[in-house]
Amino acid sequence: MVSQLPAQSAHLVKLAPSGQVPVSVVSNLQSPRSSPGRRTLVPILFAGELGTYIRRLLGHLAAKICALLRPVLGVAGVTYRDVALSPAMAQRLASVGRKTLVLDLDETLVHSCYSDAEHRESGNCAQLPAGARPDYLLSVSIDGLEPISFQVYKRPHVDVFLDFVSKWYDLVIYTASLEVYAAQVVDLLDAGRGMMPRRFYRQHCRASTSLVTKDLTLVSPDMSGTFIIDNSPYAYRDFPDNAVPIKTFIYDPDDTELLKLLPFLDALRFTKDVRSILGRRVNSLNSAVSGSRI
Repeated sequence: MVSQLPAQSAHLVKLAPSGQVPVSVVSNLQSPRSSPGRRTLVPILFAGELGTYIRRLLGHLAAKICALLRPVLGVAGVTYRDVALSPAMAQRLASVGRKTLVLDLDETLVHSCYSDAEHRESGNCAQLPAGARPDYLLSVSIDGLEPISFQVYKRPHVDVFLDFVSKWYDLVIYTASLEVYAAQVVDLLDAGRGMMPRRFYRQHCRASTSLVTKDLTLVSPDMSGTFIIDNSPYAYRDFPDNAVPIKTFIYDPDDTELLKLLPFLDALRFTKDVRSILGRRVNSLNSAVSGSRI
């Protein structure tokens, strides 16, 4: 049986326009009491080439003001606001139980590149723009070898994302990266808040080829209340009904994928079995593939 999602308990709030603001100027500002032959100064100013210049100037100033206010008001004019639960919604949450959200690390929450001075290798750092500035710099020594320098770039809005989802779910990190590197990155993301105490690393993954898969039963035996967000479909190939795909993050200051997930994740916690919702994506894909073969 498919359980239905309840009404969403939070809202997207429009705070400011994301683009330029067109300015409309009324050219006829005469009072109804004015005589038809009387002309005021305002219509004269906005007429002809001078009026065109003034209108463009006002439009330019309005766009500049919006650009200055946008970092304060929110991302591209949109932010997410948590709202208090009604008694009925709180009762619903208590009845379905708190769920576990498993988070991939690299290319989902962060992107990392490395430079190895000894072998003169730079990983994929050369692919990043010249002006890119890492959020963290790590020195990682693997198997006692010379340390490798890592540059770590946080996905935009990852801090806001973690603040919200840590209130709604028990968070678990499950990454295919080596523990000696990943543990440092997760500690920096957590920043002492204790949001992600449970962590699974490369040694907890299954590797039959060069690709690895993740065993969600290591996280919890209850698959009705456990799901993963991962950019790699292969990682959750054994648990397609317990997965939320996300676009791969390399480096994009304008990325908003984590923010886009918040309304869905806010609502998903109210369902009894996450598979009744997440499985619909799988069924839709299978139907589309079957239809294309007919």
